[in-house]
Amino acid sequence: MTTTAATKVFALIGDPVSQSLSPVLHNAWFADHRIDAVYVALQLGSQDASEALAAIKRLGLSGLNITVPHKQAAAQAADRSEAAVANVWRWEEDGSVSAFSTDGQGFLDSLSEAAADWRTRVRRALVVGAGGAATAIGGALSPYVDTVHYANRTVSRAEAAASCLHNGRVLRWEDLDQGFAAADLIVQATTLGMSGQPGFDWPVGFCQSSAIVADIVYRPLDTGLVRAARARGLTTADGLGMLIHQGARAFELWFGISPDTAQARGRLMSALAS
Repeated sequence: MTTTAATKVFALIGDPVSQSLSPVLHNAWFADHRIDAVYVALQLGSQDASEALAAIKRLGLSGLNITVPHKQAAAQAADRSEAAVANVWRWEEDGSVSAFSTDGQGFLDSLSEAAADWRTRVRRALVVGAGGAATAIGGALSPYVDTVHYANRTVSRAEAAASCLHNGRVLRWEDLDQGFAAADLIVQATTLGMSGQPGFDWPVGFCQSSAIVADIVYRPLDTGLVRAARARGLTTADGLGMLIHQGARAFELWFGISPDTAQARGRLMSALAS
């Protein structure tokens, strides 16, 4: 693709971003719809991103995705935000920035692909982690389940996430065995098991035979948790589904177009294999 002064620029910021497949995802959709745009990943390592985000606002990009650890800062830095954490920015005609969260609904879209009947199966959900993605996922699940339990190694973060939901609860990290045994849906939303990060011996042996196990990590696609759950014959959802569907919802916010998610999975599988 040839870029010109008229080419729209979209970006992903976070730390790390080198492993992200978002550029593959969005640049392919730009080509599908013959949109003169380019999507790039930009490392932003600052622990206090407020100053950098203020500068990015002034750049007048066409759209921005935000990943860890800057989702809360992105919501605060925008001129308006629909949630306390944000993974999408959209520049409006007046130059202001609107912030959105597509993580939660993107996860539900992915979950529906993996288990179309999950709404009748899931009463108790366990979300492992308490970061931006975890809080968005818990918020999206909350209207459909009886309880959303958060487990996090730093218990204060689990308490903060749970306090945002009328049916939010806290599970102590040392009680993961009991949590896995009681949950109808387990969502792994930490970096544990990601390439370059420590693994973890998840207590999958305690799961009910009807449990659904989801891991939002997609590098590697077959995480230790997903492999263990499949070995038990459990329904699983890998991290590629959430990546695709949260991206599709961002694309729709930017362009009013619903891109092809089925074709996207094949493209990303090829990218992971290369």
